[in-house]
Amino acid sequence: MKTTASSRILVGLAACTALGLALAGCAGDSGGGDDAGSGGSVEVAGVTIQKNDELAAMVPDDVAERGTLTAIQFDNAPADTFVGEDDQITGWGPDLGRAVAGLLGLEYTAEVSGAFDTFIPGIENGRFDSSWASIIVTQERLDVVDIVAVHESTTGVITKEDAGLDISTPEDLCGLRVGALAGSAFLIQLDEIIATCEDAGEDAPTVDSFPQQGAALLAVSSDRIDAFMTAKGQLSWLVREDSSAEGLEIQPLDYQPNLEGVAVGKDSGLTEVIAAAMNQLIEDGSYEQIMGYWDIDFGLLDEAVVNPDVAQ
Repeated sequence: MKTTASSRILVGLAACTALGLALAGCAGDSGGGDDAGSGGSVEVAGVTIQKNDELAAMVPDDVAERGTLTAIQFDNAPADTFVGEDDQITGWGPDLGRAVAGLLGLEYTAEVSGAFDTFIPGIENGRFDSSWASIIVTQERLDVVDIVAVHESTTGVITKEDAGLDISTPEDLCGLRVGALAGSAFLIQLDEIIATCEDAGEDAPTVDSFPQQGAALLAVSSDRIDAFMTAKGQLSWLVREDSSAEGLEIQPLDYQPNLEGVAVGKDSGLTEVIAAAMNQLIEDGSYEQIMGYWDIDFGLLDEAVVNPDVAQ
């Protein structure tokens, strides 16, 4: 399966290199198979998902009548969520979305965007039901949307190989130029690191936000910033699979293990049913198989948790 996932990322990054798709309709069923919404099954990452009538009965009437589970997905954060072959959204997040939709007798439909900072507002105002993967649990987000945690991630840092940097602790970022994705929780983490540096009497890092991961990697390569901070699992994929990461290296820092998962509209009526469906996938082993398809064998949860407590 590792070969399959790697080849999908290589093809996908070549097939849709134009960033900022501005809600282009790059949607599709990555696994093929019948639409579970019509009473059939759906193939997701080699797993056959059958409609579960008990779970389907929990779906709000308006969503059941519509027949779709709608999502907004980021276009370039492999292996979490990215545009793959045939301009379809793929990765472990969308695949979990397809699997949950299949259990609920719905069709998973996604719009794709490079503007991550629009995702939470789009879910909050009801334009989309959900977004899958890379939605880190923060109190600011929990104030406006629900989050069903499905994975634990750590934050990592990538730099140029020849930069002469050794970043093992948050204090090692003091005085550096650090980038993060606009609208991401990594900017909140950088605010915390700024405070840590100032409390220690060190120069605070300067922070730049980028609308796209590719733009941030280019900024590192061209010495406009010293480091880029994002989920360490994504960095591992980039170093292995993306030519734009050539000459870059992942630093030793593992910062703040954090829960991430599915953002869901508070007024959608879907939070508990998505959690129940995720727990079914966990219980029957489909969750582990889907995550394993994408080489994610770390941070797996025993239970999908709705709105977990955020450490203060």
